[in-house]
Amino acid sequence: MRFRLSVGLLFGSILAIHISYAQKVTSDIVVVGASVNDGYGGWTTCGVDGQVYRRPGSGRLTSIMRVSRDGSTSLFALPDGLRPQVFAPAGTGLNILASHFSRTEGPIFEMYHFDSQANLLAQHPVLIDFGPSEMAITTSGVTIVVGHHPDDFANRDDWKYGGAVLDADDKVITRFELPLSPGGGGWTFVGPRMAAGDGVAYVILHSEAGPKPATALATISESGHIDIKILPVPPDSDKHHHNEWLFGPGVAVEEYHYLRATGGRPRAVSGFDEYDLTLGKRVATKTALPSGFQSGCYLGDEFSMLAHSAHVDPARHLLPEALRLVTVKLQ
Repeated sequence: MRFRLSVGLLFGSILAIHISYAQKVTSDIVVVGASVNDGYGGWTTCGVDGQVYRRPGSGRLTSIMRVSRDGSTSLFALPDGLRPQVFAPAGTGLNILASHFSRTEGPIFEMYHFDSQANLLAQHPVLIDFGPSEMAITTSGVTIVVGHHPDDFANRDDWKYGGAVLDADDKVITRFELPLSPGGGGWTFVGPRMAAGDGVAYVILHSEAGPKPATALATISESGHIDIKILPVPPDSDKHHHNEWLFGPGVAVEEYHYLRATGGRPRAVSGFDEYDLTLGKRVATKTALPSGFQSGCYLGDEFSMLAHSAHVDPARHLLPEALRLVTVKLQ
C-alpha cells in the first residue's frame, strides 16, 4: 500500500506543474526563508488555520518548519543528534517525538513540547517499545501515537501494529494493538497523517488480506479502545488513481487523480472523496486542478499545496526554486 501511495503521489507531482487560473486561486503566497531544495521534502502535516508543517526528507535536518498562510515560517528545532520521528500540532504549538540510539538500550524516545513561537517548553522521556509512524493530540491534551513492532525488521509481513496513549506528561496510560481485518489478516497504518478530535484520534488503515483489499477508518479513544469502520473506497481505475489520504474538518479525504480531455488535450484533475469521521460514509466529492507538487491543507471548501515557481508569471521575478503556498477553491 505504501508503495502504491508513493507512486500515485509521484505521478501527481509530475502532472502538477502548471497552475491553471481557470479555477479560482484564492491565494498564491511566496514562502519566506524556504525553497524546494531546502531539505524539508518529507510528508506534510496540516495544523490550525491552514498552517503547513514540513518535515525533513533525507539528510541531517533536525527541525520541523511551519508555513503560515501569510508565507511566514518558523523552525521548531531539536537538539543536535536528535531526529524527529513523528510530530503533531498541540493547540497553537507543536509536539515532536524524537529519538536517538543507544548501543546498550536501543532506541530512546523523548517528547519535545514547543509553544506557538517555537520556544521549547518541556521535554520528557517516552517509554514505548515500537517504531512510531503517526501521532495526534486530542483536545484534552492526551497523545495517541501509533506504529509497528518489527519482530523481523526485514519481513514486513511479520510486523505487528499498535500504539500507546500518553498523558500530558508523556507517561504511558495504556497500550493497544490492531485487531484482525475482516479478511483474517492484519491491518497496517496508512500514514503519515492522523487527525485529533474530542477524546479520540483518527487514522486510516489498509489490509491486503482476504478476497479483496480493504481500507478502513480507525477511531482510537483515550482509553485505547479502537472502533474500525470499513470505507467504501473505489478500486484504482482509469478514473480513480489513488494519491494519498488527508483529513479535513470532520472528514477523512481520499485524494486521487484522473485525466480529463479539455480542449482536445488530456489534463490531470484531482478528485477528493470525503468520508464522515463519525459514520465512515462518503458524503461529498470535490475536484480541483493540480496547483503544486505537495499537499498542504484540506480545508473543506479550499485546498492548499506547496508549489515551485518554474512556470509563474515572469513579472513576479521569482527563482524557479522559490517555494509558494497556493490555495484554490474546490469545485
